Amino acid sequence: MSFFNQPIQVKNLTIKNRVFLAPLAGVSDVPFRRICQELGAGLTYVEMLSAVAISYNNKRTFEMMARHKSENVLGVQVTGPTAAQVAHAVAVLDKQGFDTIDINMGCPVRKVVGAGCGSAFLKDPERISDTVMQSRAATQAPLSAKFRLGYTRENINVEETTQRVLAAQVDMFTIHGRTRSESYSTPCDLLGIQKGIEVGTNHSSRLVKVGNGDVFSYEYAEKMRLETGCDAVMVSRGALGNPWIFKEIIEGKSFNPTFEEWLDVVMRHLSYQEEHYGKNKLSAILARKHLLWYTKGFPSSKSVRDTLNRVEDLAQAREILLEYAKNVAKEYVRYTSSGSELSSQYDPKFEMDRTLDRGVGDEGMES
Repeated sequence: MSFFNQPIQVKNLTIKNRVFLAPLAGVSDVPFRRICQELGAGLTYVEMLSAVAISYNNKRTFEMMARHKSENVLGVQVTGPTAAQVAHAVAVLDKQGFDTIDINMGCPVRKVVGAGCGSAFLKDPERISDTVMQSRAATQAPLSAKFRLGYTRENINVEETTQRVLAAQVDMFTIHGRTRSESYSTPCDLLGIQKGIEVGTNHSSRLVKVGNGDVFSYEYAEKMRLETGCDAVMVSRGALGNPWIFKEIIEGKSFNPTFEEWLDVVMRHLSYQEEHYGKNKLSAILARKHLLWYTKGFPSSKSVRDTLNRVEDLAQAREILLEYAKNVAKEYVRYTSSGSELSSQYDPKFEMDRTLDRGVGDEGMES
């Protein structure tokens, strides 16, 4: 059995394997999570929420907490500008019945950081301690924190951050191997992750330590495990247009879907999209980014991608895909290169339409 296909215990929560889907803003909605779960993701999260929006009982924020009946294990992530606001949000989320709650201290988006949230925590170590301690008092559910190596390369403080969240009694932590100032073109720093994980290992054998960053293939997930000592990996951009990455990592071998397998998953995703959002223009617009990611890597796909980027209903999207399918052999394999090579060829998140990226929303996030 692959290391990643083994169950793992986070406090009183048993997770079926060690490959998690990150709480991706504007992406990790119900339809996408269902697809990733079906392809093997052991733990998925609702996309990052704003503690301020929760305190205002913002309707859209509560809609983002939706959970499908098939989601047996589901986490949620929150960020906010003060310890009290985050702790209040954690108490609210605890009553919503989420299986685990994460505090985001690593989001690098300018709007989020400008509001004192996400990576802004890394400049204020005392607030890290206060926030986690107050949040710990607000819930008995497994509590975790996700953070980066530091705010800048000149101000690496991953070991101190790890010590502080451990002292405040988190049950799990995730380290992303970059600083806030570094872009995705900067390779993930596995040594930096290892330093934080070593602090956790020395603290308690019961802690779950998760590595994150550049996980585009099983080979890289295994490299991260061996070089950092992490107990699990969290997949972010590597799942965009490629939810099969969960199957690949838990099975411990490269996997590229045939066109027939690919089409089945994409059509199922559209069905889940319609089930969750309805038969309307918004549903189609929200699906566009996924369709662009899914269609990357097939022959002569530029024209179909251009058309899909303008679809206004899901029936139209299905027709376009089925027409395109007539010209592609069922056994055609999407990529000829390995996942690690693919990651260096293009960054799928660059294709996101940021105006449609709901993320934490504008509520309480203006800089």
